Amino acid sequence: MKLSIITINYNNLAGLRKTMESVFAQTCHDFEYIVIDGASTDGSAEYIHAHAGRLTYWVSEPDNGIYHAMNKSIRASHGDYLLMLNSGDYLVDAQVVARVLPLLDGTDIVQGNVLEAHDDGIWRNRGYGRSELTFLDVQRGHFLHQASFCRRELFAQYGCFDESYRYVSDTKFFVKCLGYGNASFRYVDVDVANFDMTGFSNSKDEIIRKAHAAEERRLERELFSNRLLAYCLDSGRKVQLYDNLRQHCWIWNMLMLIFRLSGAKHVNPSVCKREKI
Repeated sequence: MKLSIITINYNNLAGLRKTMESVFAQTCHDFEYIVIDGASTDGSAEYIHAHAGRLTYWVSEPDNGIYHAMNKSIRASHGDYLLMLNSGDYLVDAQVVARVLPLLDGTDIVQGNVLEAHDDGIWRNRGYGRSELTFLDVQRGHFLHQASFCRRELFAQYGCFDESYRYVSDTKFFVKCLGYGNASFRYVDVDVANFDMTGFSNSKDEIIRKAHAAEERRLERELFSNRLLAYCLDSGRKVQLYDNLRQHCWIWNMLMLIFRLSGAKHVNPSVCKREKI
């Protein structure tokens, strides 16, 4: 089995319907589908049970949060690659699996695009947007798990998600395997999933936002030395300046002319790439 699609849910019946229907609609069915529900009380468990015949594995039972549920799904999976498509997120059309399967070539992580619905229209988020990553790319956290196909062996090599975190355990995992580790990465320009902008990870609740920020600071203290944090902060400012300059074409063209005349080498840094559709 090459692919396992995994959906985590808790009391989000409307989002769960969208997610599961988008998976069931795929024209290519060469994958297993796993749904982990945290003992929902809003009808989600009944909906899952009604479609149990189309699922490889499912369970509805109390858990200790989203990362505990994700870890349960990893242990239950058998695919070479895993796609975490949580309730509320859904595949962009019925051909996603058919388009992506030939691209899963043994690279540790293959990442496509996510579509986001904002007030001013639909935007395409390309995440890293390229395959040659730097440590700064990973530290800045442009990872799109809804559009990322990860080899299951990565979790055996680097460990599963740290359940002591509620919000940033996925960031910790990807820093470990892409930053400190040497996991291979490939970007593919394929639209994979629509991102649920009302979901838990995108909450505007001030208490959740503060808790999220506190966990990010805790993660920094755990993973990064003061020297490394200082380097990333300094480099991050340079990348932001670089990106701002590119918005002014005549300044940018003049700088590139100076670079060429001086013989200096010019390297494009990776920034989070979003574009309005």
